[in-house]
This record gives sequence, C-alpha cells and structure tokens, in this order.
Amino acid sequence: MSPNRALVKAEDLVKHFVTDLGQVVRAVDGVTFDILRGETLGLVGESGCGKTTLGRLLCRFHEPTHGRVIFDGVDLTGLGTWELRQLRPRIQMIFQDPFASLNPHKTIEQAIGLPLRIRGYGTRKAIRDRVIELMQLVGLDVIHAERFPHQLSGGQQQRVGIARALAAQPDFIVADEPVSSLDVSIQAQILQILRRLQAQFRLTMLFVSHDISVVSHISHRIAVMYLGKIVEVGHVRSVLERPQHPYTQALLAAVPKIEPTPPSNHLRLSGDPPSPLNVPPGCRFHPRCFLELPDECRKVEPDLREIAPSHNAACHLAATKGADAHFPRKLQKGDKETM
Repeated sequence: MSPNRALVKAEDLVKHFVTDLGQVVRAVDGVTFDILRGETLGLVGESGCGKTTLGRLLCRFHEPTHGRVIFDGVDLTGLGTWELRQLRPRIQMIFQDPFASLNPHKTIEQAIGLPLRIRGYGTRKAIRDRVIELMQLVGLDVIHAERFPHQLSGGQQQRVGIARALAAQPDFIVADEPVSSLDVSIQAQILQILRRLQAQFRLTMLFVSHDISVVSHISHRIAVMYLGKIVEVGHVRSVLERPQHPYTQALLAAVPKIEPTPPSNHLRLSGDPPSPLNVPPGCRFHPRCFLELPDECRKVEPDLREIAPSHNAACHLAATKGADAHFPRKLQKGDKETM
C-alpha cells in the first residue's frame, strides 16, 4: 500500500475508557490501517466491537489513549483547538440516527445551511441556492426545505444528514451505520446515493456497518473488527471469496440467502463476544472459534499479517487450515470491484 496515496492513516490507535468503578474498557486496542484517496473502506463487526469509537477517533471527536491519526500528512492528535478547527470542514460524519443528529427546532434549510453560514459562504440567497443544490443532490424535493425533521421519513432525514455533511465540501466522510435504522428498500436508495456521491466528488469514506452484505455493496476494501482489533482487511472480492479469518467466515455464513443451503455447523458462533472489560489472553476470538488450537490460540495473540497481496489476517491458521475451511462465494451483482 503506497503511503503517498493514503489520505487517512491510523497508527497503533488505542482508546480506553475508564468506568466509574475504575475498570478499563478497551474499546479500540491497537489498530493500524490506511484509507486511500478516493476509496471507501468498509468497517464491519458485531455491535460493541469498537467500530463507532474508531470512526470518532478518526474525526478526533475522541482523544486517543495512544497512537496517531494522520490526515493528509497532518497528525490530528498533535493539533490544538484552532488548527483542528481549520481542518474540520474537510472531515465530516454521517450519524446512525438521523433524527437525533438534527435540531428539532430548525428547518431542513437551516440545518443544511448551518455549515455554510459558519464558513461565511456568502449572502442569504447564495446560501439558500447552495442548500437547494445539496438537497437535489441527495434526492430531496425543494418543498422539504421549510419542514422540520419530525415531518420527514427516516430515509429523508438521512438524506438531510448526507447533504449537511457535503455542505462543507469534505475530503473524508465517516458514515456510521447510516442505513441500519432504515427499511431495506430505503437502504438501497441511500447506498446508491452514497456510491454516486463518492464517485462524483472523489470522496474518501469509512463506511461502518454490522452487516457485511451491506458493506460489500459500497466498499472497495473491507476491514473486519472484533473486540477492538482489526482481524482481517482486504479487497472486497478477496475477502468475500476467500475469507482467511474464522470470524469473517462466520459473518459471511450468517448472511441470509434466498436459496436455502445446508447449515454449516462449524461456522456457527456460540455465545456472545467477550467483554472489552475482560479481553481473553492470546487470540481474543478463541473462546468462540471453531478452528481453535488450544496450545497456540489461547496463549499467543496473532499479528495482522499479509496472507495474499493486499489481504491481511490476524489468525494463526490463516493460509493453512483456515484457508482450507473457507467456502467459495461468487461476487454478487452490485458488490464493489477492487480499485
């Protein structure tokens, strides 16, 4: 991966939270990856694995416990308030709950126009014209400009969130589960809008989701996260057709299929993920793993290493027994090709 092509880099990123009882929650526990310019990186994993915290760290909404976030060659973690404010327009976020992210007392025009007013975009007419342009970009009708958030559907509210993020003309967007609360038909529309805007404006994006099938439709690469760690990352085709980590294999096996297939008992995960308050020793996936080697997996934490070109996995069995356990899956229509 060429460093000069990376817009966003996370270097050994760690975020620990301390509870009122003094316990340490290891939300993000040593993550390193790049996001290339113009690329969409899909981040997938179960609820509570640290996906949202990682996205907020990249935006520097959270201060990292350790590690660095490099944006366009600038170390965000070393910036003061003023310097960070100058970069804020270039880094935006689309939130999971569109209604909660909008001020219920502001009209849609006011919500989308706020970033423009803060930046001194121009006259009131210039701002309104730009708001209308942004609304049309995301498929909203002009009549929605004078409405309030509660008067819109969930899909329309999320379109407002996307338009507001675009108002600052960002280079990088973190989309934090932007379709998880929407109906399936509306999900498809929002994904299509994001794909079109990403290509039109050459946006760099981190797309966060718990659904690997959704991620595969919009991403160029997929990163799989488990209990604060990236356990596998690679191009969409490589990860979907030849998953190297048992957790990735289990996620793919759990995707609903139209045609019923015989159940794969060895790909069914038992139990819930361990608590980030008490991370297991060795490979943190071993308590649920169907390929576990007790002497190795319970004692030694595997490194994220290259298994194939541009395909890394953190598994002692990757490219050996893990590769033999993979199941073929052809790329479906709508899945992203590699860049």
